[in-house]
Amino acid sequence: MKIRRLFTLSGVLLLSGANAAVLVSENFDYADGALTDNPAWGSHSGTAGTLPVSGGAALVTQDSGSEDANIGFSPVSSGVLTAEFDVIVTAPAAMTGTDFEYFAHFYTDGSFNFRSRLDVVAPVAGGDYSFGIASGASTAEATLPIDFSFGATVPVSLSFDIDSGIASFSAGGETIQATGVYADEVLDRFALRQSSSSSDETISVDNLVISGDVAAVPEPSTALLGGLALLGLIRRRRS
Repeated sequence: MKIRRLFTLSGVLLLSGANAAVLVSENFDYADGALTDNPAWGSHSGTAGTLPVSGGAALVTQDSGSEDANIGFSPVSSGVLTAEFDVIVTAPAAMTGTDFEYFAHFYTDGSFNFRSRLDVVAPVAGGDYSFGIASGASTAEATLPIDFSFGATVPVSLSFDIDSGIASFSAGGETIQATGVYADEVLDRFALRQSSSSSDETISVDNLVISGDVAAVPEPSTALLGGLALLGLIRRRRS
């Protein structure tokens, strides 16, 4: 894909020559406090005001955390919707048990169509933890085959292919795909979810960028020429 220039339309950053668009760019550069005190974020479940921002990152607590918060974007009805962000996981002890609650997902406003549900799960290769993904189920359908360390920053990529209805996830040079299929979606929200997992971990989320397919628009030069031509036509009619 050749990208010639960047420009904005109604607050959406478009990549000229393609349909890909950056829908959200969020650095959580807020004062410490409730995430939903900031206008970009809304609360859709749980006790409002209990999902915090601290040190310029959102902190998702899985030790009886309550609030679920979301950020909206232009609806995406086809192609691949992707959220890229940095994660730091900490826990009071080793990851154990079987109740690993998902902490991030896409969804449609006003629905429970939660897609690309991302879990922090028990390690599989001698590390501290790994990740699991499900297209729409509450339990992970696939687990990343590598582990990560508590306290380390891990860049991740969470995607949902709206045309196929299948979620995927990438981190540490590995990619996994869920097995569930949930087709025919229109997605317009990204959510952070708090709950109570077996290991009571805390997940720091930062540097969130969401991208997806939007309707194609003319390049600025084409739009400008069209506007000038229309202006000339109006002037001729007034003469």
